[in-house]
Amino acid sequence: MAEYYNPTPVSVPYRGHADRLFKRDFAGEMLDRYPDLELIDYGFIYRRDPVFPQDDMTWFLLQRT
Repeated sequence: MAEYYNPTPVSVPYRGHADRLFKRDFAGEMLDRYPDLELIDYGFIYRRDPVFPQDDMTWFLLQRT
């Protein structure tokens, strides 16, 4: 999964709409809600990456145990 991470849920305006895009700890919420999930790996995509510039995103690889 990839997310715009924020420890506290925040709504972000998206293409003129409210309550369509959120920054929050989706991965943490999934791990709390589903105890059979295990965090395998994670990383960060940075908008200033000279090779692969994208939005500032955090990605997580989860596996069901």
